[in-house]
Amino acid sequence: MNIFKYIFIGFIQGITEFLPISSSGHIVLFGSLFDLDNLLLISVVAHIGTLFAVIFCYRKRIGELFSQFGRDVGSIIKRRKLSPNADRNTYLNLIFATIPTIIMVLLFHSFFEESFATSSLIWGFLVSAVLLLVADFKRDGNKPIGKKSALYMGVAQGLALLPGISRSGSTLVCGLLVGGEKKEVLDFSFLMSIPIIIASAVWETIGLFSAQITINWLGIFIVMITSFISGILSIKIMLKIVNKNRLFLFSIYLIALSLIILLFL
Repeated sequence: MNIFKYIFIGFIQGITEFLPISSSGHIVLFGSLFDLDNLLLISVVAHIGTLFAVIFCYRKRIGELFSQFGRDVGSIIKRRKLSPNADRNTYLNLIFATIPTIIMVLLFHSFFEESFATSSLIWGFLVSAVLLLVADFKRDGNKPIGKKSALYMGVAQGLALLPGISRSGSTLVCGLLVGGEKKEVLDFSFLMSIPIIIASAVWETIGLFSAQITINWLGIFIVMITSFISGILSIKIMLKIVNKNRLFLFSIYLIALSLIILLFL
């Protein structure tokens, strides 16, 4: 039975990490159903699985960005002038997007932790539902993602630390509202998740050092593999749904889920 619980937790983390339905909200919602030890460790491993998923799906793009970064470092060391480059703009924009998220976590960490209650999920899910409707009906813009729009998306990513508010949904809507094109904004949103997932895993790992735990290696392996596979599936589904303007389907799901929580929990 524990094996199925590990599979379910890994699946929930992976599939909800990139779909616009809030992974944190679903973990809070379903967490009470399980009686598993070392939930913090399981959370770390699940995040690592989803990290590998987005790296796998965007491995070519990530390789291009790292190559450009290496060339830029070499040019700076040799005191050469840097010419305009799209890859450089992208990795700089990722840095600009990450900064406000980290600042918000450091400043409001206690508030975010205290907000993790089932009763607060209703409002978070409803906010996400509204955001998705906005994203579905917002026409594509043609403005490339710049430093200012990256900062705005970073703030939206920080707000998504509240349970029930979707990270991918909030960053997608924010990017569209500042004039971005859906596919470009969504790709950037997925790339934005990489440094935040890494930071989250490191933060949670630090908390493990103060605890003496017995590790279920089979369970840990199952969670990582399941979250990795379902994370890839989640990214593929999200890309197709956004292209077809079907985000309202997730809005319907979130509204229905909010009603279930209100009536039965």
